[in-house]
Amino acid sequence: MKRCFEDLCGTMDRLGVPRESKWRGLILYMRSIRDYDFLTPTQRERTQELVMEVLRKKDFSDEAFRRLVRDNEGIINDQWRERLTEALQDTAQLIKQFQDLLAHRKNDVQELSAMTLETIQREQPLDEMVRGIQGGFQKIEGLLQQDLETIVSMGLTDDLTKLNNRRALDAFLSRAITEAVASGKPLSLIFMDIDHFKKFNDDYGHLVGDQALVTVAAMIRSFVEFQAKLNSREFFPARFGGEEFALVLPEISGEEAVALAETIRKKIENYNFLVRDADGEVLSAGIKITISAGVAELHAGCGLCPGISSLLDVADKALYQAKSSGRNRVELYSKD
Repeated sequence: MKRCFEDLCGTMDRLGVPRESKWRGLILYMRSIRDYDFLTPTQRERTQELVMEVLRKKDFSDEAFRRLVRDNEGIINDQWRERLTEALQDTAQLIKQFQDLLAHRKNDVQELSAMTLETIQREQPLDEMVRGIQGGFQKIEGLLQQDLETIVSMGLTDDLTKLNNRRALDAFLSRAITEAVASGKPLSLIFMDIDHFKKFNDDYGHLVGDQALVTVAAMIRSFVEFQAKLNSREFFPARFGGEEFALVLPEISGEEAVALAETIRKKIENYNFLVRDADGEVLSAGIKITISAGVAELHAGCGLCPGISSLLDVADKALYQAKSSGRNRVELYSKD
């Protein structure tokens, strides 16, 4: 560690970074951010790019220092802003869907009321009248049961991609980890991230970016469905957030999960994406997107008390290794 510190200081000497200055402290701090587990790989990468940009320009003015601090704080806070935005969007969507359900049921109740009144006014035999009214209430009861199932599903489904959302992922992982620990069977997690997605959004716009997310999600879902038919494997796909996806693989070792992740990676790499306008017309074809993936196995490197956070953390570290090693690749987490 001391040798590494001395090498970095020597590099700063050669690049002209002022000695005994706030610049050296800030650069050392920002270099250490790459080891911060609570940041995403993209955030760590963007922070390192800020450092390299400063060293390339050799602008060590007070204004440049303030700008670097501001930009770095913005990158660190991006994660929380994005999560808050996603949570608010999910909440707004759930409220709208719930309001739509209530509006439909209000109409159904009004129809039941009119039907009940009409049944009574027809002066039918009492048993027929009771059966008619009872049938109306049974219909409403069935619809309310469907609404309950719909509401539960809405709370566990990502609205854009229709994959399981983060809430559903946490619930499934909790059960899967408990079962894996009790049985001693393997459990693996694949973390996938679309490479250079920010640039993709900048180049094509967020609506097209959403199309890419939906397409990648559909390819992951089709892979899961194929595995279910081929080997009766029940894998659990989810959108983790932003351009990140997760795939839980019960009873699958880390090495086998790497092979499965490679299959997904190649499938996406070889796919030619289409960009369509609002009317469905193709604007551009042959666009390529790649993903990086990190694989973690529950019983390999997740600590003495494996849990959701430790497994996610290990998978995230493997993903960061894949991205820092050139992207469009799969890495298996290793303690070494």
